[in-house]
Amino acid sequence: MYFWERDFHIIYFFALGFDAWSRRITHGIRMGTDKNLRIGIYAIDITLLTLFILGFYKLVAIISPASLNGIDNVPWLLFTYLLSFSISAFLFPSITQSRFVKGEAILLRVITTCFMTLLFISLITLLSHPSSHFPRKFLLISIGLYMIFLFIERFCIRAYLLHLRSNKRNQKRVLLIGCDQTVSQLFSILNTPLYGYDIIGTFYDGECPYENLASKRIGSIGDIYGWLTKNSNVNEIYGHFPKDQHYIVNMISKFCDNHLIRFYYIPTIDVFKGNMAFRILEGVPVIARREEPLRNVKNQFIKRTFDIIFSALVLILIFPWMFIIVAIIIKIQSPGPIFFLQERTGLDGKIFKCIKFRSMKVNDDADKVQATADDPRKFPFGDFMRKANIDELPQFINVFVGDMSVVGPRPHMLRHTNEYSKLINRFMVRHFAKPGITGLAQVTGFRGETRYIDQMEGRVKKDIEYIENWTFLLDIKIIFQTVWNMFGKEKGNAY
Repeated sequence: MYFWERDFHIIYFFALGFDAWSRRITHGIRMGTDKNLRIGIYAIDITLLTLFILGFYKLVAIISPASLNGIDNVPWLLFTYLLSFSISAFLFPSITQSRFVKGEAILLRVITTCFMTLLFISLITLLSHPSSHFPRKFLLISIGLYMIFLFIERFCIRAYLLHLRSNKRNQKRVLLIGCDQTVSQLFSILNTPLYGYDIIGTFYDGECPYENLASKRIGSIGDIYGWLTKNSNVNEIYGHFPKDQHYIVNMISKFCDNHLIRFYYIPTIDVFKGNMAFRILEGVPVIARREEPLRNVKNQFIKRTFDIIFSALVLILIFPWMFIIVAIIIKIQSPGPIFFLQERTGLDGKIFKCIKFRSMKVNDDADKVQATADDPRKFPFGDFMRKANIDELPQFINVFVGDMSVVGPRPHMLRHTNEYSKLINRFMVRHFAKPGITGLAQVTGFRGETRYIDQMEGRVKKDIEYIENWTFLLDIKIIFQTVWNMFGKEKGNAY
C-alpha cells in the first residue's frame, strides 16, 4: 500500500509542476519568448519521463518480475533516469534551440538524447550495482519505448508551433537595413513562415536590384531613427551599412539598447571562399578561415565524455576475451610481440604511440611502407584481422587515455605525414582534430592503402569536411556506418 501511495505523491508533485509550467509554456509560445518555451518543453519531457518510468515499472512488475533483476528502489531508479536525461538534454537541447528544426533533425536529436541517457544510466547503474544485477533488458526496452514517446511529443510541439506561426502567432518582428546580396539572402530565409519571423520592412538608399527587399521598402537609411521613435514594436534589427554610414550604426545600436531591441550587424564576407566562422577576440571581431565546432568547450566535453564511456565499455566487455583469442593465434602463427606500437601524428601535430594487434611478421619496413593486397609481411590471421578491423581494437586504449577519439581523421605514420604535407595542399588541417579509430573518409571509400595522390587528396578533403561540420550525430552515423561496412561487402582498400 505504501508503494502505491509513494508513487501517487510523486505523480501529484509532477502534476502540480506540469500545471504551472503549462501556463508558462503557453505564454511563451504566444509571446515568442524562447527561454520560457525551452524551460516548458523540458518540464514536459521530465513529466513524461516520470510517468512513463513509473508506469513501465508497474507493467514489468506484473508481466515479468524477473526482468527487474533486483530493482527495488523506485525513487533511486527515477532519480537515475531524470539525472541522466537532464544531462543529455543539456548537451543536446530540444527543438526550441533554433527557430525552426526539420522533422528528421528532431528524430536524430531524440535518438542522440536517448542514447546518451542510456549511456549515463548504464554508467551510474554499473557503479551502484553488482554486474550480476545489471538490468540490461529493463534499461534497453524502457529507453527504446521512451524514445518513441519523446519523438511524438517533440513532433506535436513542432506541429503546434508551425500552426501558430501560420496564423501570425509566436513571431518575432524584424527590420532589415541595407541593399546587399547578403541582406537579400537573409530576407529570403526570414520570410519563410516556418521560422516565425515577421519582416516589417526594409530601409536602404538608392536603387535596389533585389525585388524582395524593394517590395517592403519603408524608406532610406536616414529615415530609420525617426521611424523607430514612432514604431517601437520591433524585436530584432538586422543591418548592413556602407563605411561612410557607421555613425548610424552607433545611433541605432544605442536606440535598440534602450528599447529592448536586439541589433545585429551584417558584414559582407568575401575574404574566403567556402566555410568561414566569425569570432570575437578580446572585443575585436575576426573572421576564421573555417568553422571548427570542436573548438567549442561544450562540444569538446560531449565528444570526450562519449569517448571515455564508449571506450570503457569496449575495454570492459569486448577487449579481454578478444585479447586472449588474438594473442594465442598470433603466438602460434608468428613469433614476436602481441602488440605493435607505432609513432603517429596526432592532435596539433603531436606524436603519440598508436597501439595495434600485430598483423605482420616482425620487419624493418613497418614504419616506412604501407600494407598492400598481397603483402608478404602479413601472416594469415594478420591479414584477416586487418580486413575485419580487429587489429585496431587496442586503439580504444589510446581513446581512453586521450590520444585518440572514436571518430576522427585516421593517424598516419610520421614519414607519410612529412611526405604528404609537402605534396597536398591543406594536408596538415586534418590534425586540428584528434585522430580517430574510424572517420568520415573511411566510411566514404577512402579506407586503407592510398596508391595514388588523388586518393590521399580525397581522404584529406573528407577529413577537413568532418572537422568543419562536426556534430555528435555525425559521429554516431559514422560509427554505425563503420559497423555496417565491417559486416557488409564494403572493405575499401584495407589490406
